[in-house]
Amino acid sequence: MTILLSVLMSFPVSFEAQERQHPFTREEINAILNPSLLPNASNILSFENNIINIGEMCEDDEEVAVKFGFKNISSKEVVITRITTDCGCTEAKVDNYKILPGKSGIITVVYNPKNHPGTINANTLVYSSISDKKPIAKLVLLGEVKPSRDEWYRFPYTMGKLRLKQNKVIFDLSSANSLTERILCGNSGDKDIELSVFNLPDFMEFNTEPKVISPGKEADIVIRIDKSKIKTKFSRKLFPLIINGVNARPTDRTLNIEVILNSGKQ
Repeated sequence: MTILLSVLMSFPVSFEAQERQHPFTREEINAILNPSLLPNASNILSFENNIINIGEMCEDDEEVAVKFGFKNISSKEVVITRITTDCGCTEAKVDNYKILPGKSGIITVVYNPKNHPGTINANTLVYSSISDKKPIAKLVLLGEVKPSRDEWYRFPYTMGKLRLKQNKVIFDLSSANSLTERILCGNSGDKDIELSVFNLPDFMEFNTEPKVISPGKEADIVIRIDKSKIKTKFSRKLFPLIINGVNARPTDRTLNIEVILNSGKQ
């Protein structure tokens, strides 16, 4: 639904100005997402290719820029007013918005495979001053994205062989006496990992579930804070925890724990 709303918002039709008495039907949604082309569009802008297959990619690969060349074969100037894409994995731009008769241009569609495994079927719609409702061209990228070669790539933070989803946690104790937060982690090595903390404050508890993280397995780092045990006064403070049990420099095995006691003060 979020993707659908973001796509709908990219269209200038004034939905807010017209109070609807019923939800959008499937046909209405399809008409918005896949509008029919402007009649005789191919006699206005002629594209070298409307469909380009970019082949097989991997989530680890860099984004790729695909160029769609075109020519204004009509007798009038064409002004490109906007370009929309139906996927967050693509961005599109044109090198020249005003194309005189007989002149050429290029629309570049950039595809980013990160976090988008599966079949590529990305559509780009090109609108002009001739019509703001019917696109003058539909450009299609086809292909396939293979999953990342790194099975731990969704764990972006590294501490030796320990991989983490995040390396910072914020505890807002302004309206709570105690809180527990979890950080998902995994063992990317071939030996068991057992973690501890070098400089754990008295008001903080640290453990992992399970206690021993086996090779290739995931676990939770569990951190709990008891506000009643905090003896010093502060509004908000950062507590860097140095993790033991992994082979890395102290700066590379630090969890940053931010504690807020009073959210109204900075």
